[in-house]
Amino acid sequence: MMERVQDQYRALFEHSADAMLIIDDGKFVDCNAATLHMLGYTNRADLFATHPSQLSPPHQPDGLPSFDKANEMIRIAIEQGSHRFEWIHRKVDGTDFPVEVLLTAISAGSKTLLHVVWRDITQRKKAEEKLRLAKYVTESTSEGIIVTDMDLRIIEVNPAYCELLGYRREEVLGRNAGFTKSGRHDNAFYKSIWNTLHESGKWQGEIWDRRKNGEVFPIYLRLNTIYDAAGKPCYYTGLFSDITHQKRTEEQLEELAFNDPLTGLPNRALFHQRLMQDLKSCRRHENKLALLFIDLDRFKNINDSLGHSSGDILLVEVGKRIKSTVRSIDTVARMGGDEFTVILSDLEDEHMAADIASKILATVIQPVWIHQHEITPHMSIGISLYPRDAETVDDLTRYADMAMYHAKSEGGDGFHFFLEEMNRESKRRLLLENEMNAGLSQGQFVPYFQPIYDLQSGQLVGMEALARWHHPDRGLIMPDDFIPLAEETGFITTLGNHILQQACSQVKTWMEEYSQELSLAVNLSGRQFNSNELIDQIQLILDSTRLPPHCLTLEITESMVMGRIERTLNQLNQLRDAGLNLAIDDFGTGYSSLSYLQRFPVNTLKIDRAFINDVLTDRNSRAIVRAIISMAKAMELDVVAEGVENQQQLMFLKQLACQKVQGYLFSKPIPADQFELLLSDGDKPYQLSC
Repeated sequence: MMERVQDQYRALFEHSADAMLIIDDGKFVDCNAATLHMLGYTNRADLFATHPSQLSPPHQPDGLPSFDKANEMIRIAIEQGSHRFEWIHRKVDGTDFPVEVLLTAISAGSKTLLHVVWRDITQRKKAEEKLRLAKYVTESTSEGIIVTDMDLRIIEVNPAYCELLGYRREEVLGRNAGFTKSGRHDNAFYKSIWNTLHESGKWQGEIWDRRKNGEVFPIYLRLNTIYDAAGKPCYYTGLFSDITHQKRTEEQLEELAFNDPLTGLPNRALFHQRLMQDLKSCRRHENKLALLFIDLDRFKNINDSLGHSSGDILLVEVGKRIKSTVRSIDTVARMGGDEFTVILSDLEDEHMAADIASKILATVIQPVWIHQHEITPHMSIGISLYPRDAETVDDLTRYADMAMYHAKSEGGDGFHFFLEEMNRESKRRLLLENEMNAGLSQGQFVPYFQPIYDLQSGQLVGMEALARWHHPDRGLIMPDDFIPLAEETGFITTLGNHILQQACSQVKTWMEEYSQELSLAVNLSGRQFNSNELIDQIQLILDSTRLPPHCLTLEITESMVMGRIERTLNQLNQLRDAGLNLAIDDFGTGYSSLSYLQRFPVNTLKIDRAFINDVLTDRNSRAIVRAIISMAKAMELDVVAEGVENQQQLMFLKQLACQKVQGYLFSKPIPADQFELLLSDGDKPYQLSC
């Protein structure tokens, strides 16, 4: 009989879905197959003689060590006969999982064994967490939640619902959910809601409700039907969102949607809408239309020097002046920034566009007093015509924009009509941009070098590196044909770094080969100079080529350094602190202040070639050259005269004790192999005397 009971117990032990184990003297001595499956073991002998804590993480969730806590649970079970608790076990792959443990004490002769049952409660824990989270979300959400039965009697609400409507929970439970109706909606409105809810199980939309204090306010309501396991509807839920602020914002946005908040003029969206309408009207009546694209010239200088508030005042005044020059049927819009457009509709004569553009220029380009400063706005106007140039909104806008840039390139304060040649020029520029990018990767851009001589000794002391493009089909392309576009597109930064890298490497090679220290001068573009990565990029190039910093001179123009003075000064000081030399290129053609020049840590002034070219024939040019050289001496700066083309210019400069010269008299910019011939004749100074 006893053997049969033992067999039955063993069968139950082995085939139980729950993990079962036997503990003797604090160690596992037996387990069933479910235990192995739960833990991921294949051999039950691996578990024998192990302490429960060895199948657990070092600590339990309450922070107690698993070893100590397991012994405590065993003690309680032995004292009380059984003990049920939760535990974290660890699988053979290192995964932790929660179990419910039941320890039952069993007498076995003189011993007390513990019968252990583990039940994996991972899913239960997840469900509990979901319920806890759902309760937290329901109670903490800012949106009101209501639950009703199928007769719309309220059976639950969350705190946000009570706060939203001003009722206590006890005041609303059991009441019909419709007791807060605002009275703004008729029966047909509510009937349509319930029809949708019955058909699809949900409805959402805007509705007006009433608070306890009688205030009517807008809400966004989401209704859903809850179904039981058999698919039968049993509850309704409602989610309330107060959209009072949103409604006010929408009203304000509706007012602002089509108007520029600064000038009060139509904005870009309304401009497009008006232009579409005017084009339709012109097509019907076979009339003409002109689009004027207006951009203020040098507007950034006003913002930088006087502040954005002054710039805003100027924009408002410009908008008023433009509007005063056109007809009431025309549209003046602000596109953003310092850009305006004018739609001249129903034109009988295209020449009227030129008349109005002239009138706009004459009216706008008049002084404005802003914060005790007299400012005269300047502008460029581009004009495209319907149907001559284009018939769509996008094309007319694009062509007027292109025409504006053409007017700007001619110096500004003027207007220009779109021409088909401009469209072809745009396509040519796009092709050129693509070719530049391809040319850089294929090594088509190389530095040419123009020698710089010491005027007193005649010795070659350095060179200026200039970019040249060896195009595979068009041959050598000069900078004037690609530098402006490179500047405009931002390609100039990559190109400048590429040329600087090659030039520094080449000069370092020459210095080692000829045992002569040379000075390399390289032009910086405005984009390069204003880049936050300039210092790091130059330092990287110097490190990789091993060219000493004092052998490199960076040339910048006056216009580049006269924008944001403090930022410019910081940038120049960083370059100077890195050991580099700095030169002001084309000196005398800009508008630099001598007080600023005194603050800038420059080493060299380069006299613009225009003054050198006229120095023998123009009294003013001679005076300017004398003044620059005299000032440079007083400030202990080097002077380099550019564009020296004949002996007479050279002798004039020598008489003034100009220090260094470069120009076609000595050599045009030449490739590295030809420049090396000049270096190989380094022991033969250039004959500077007549």
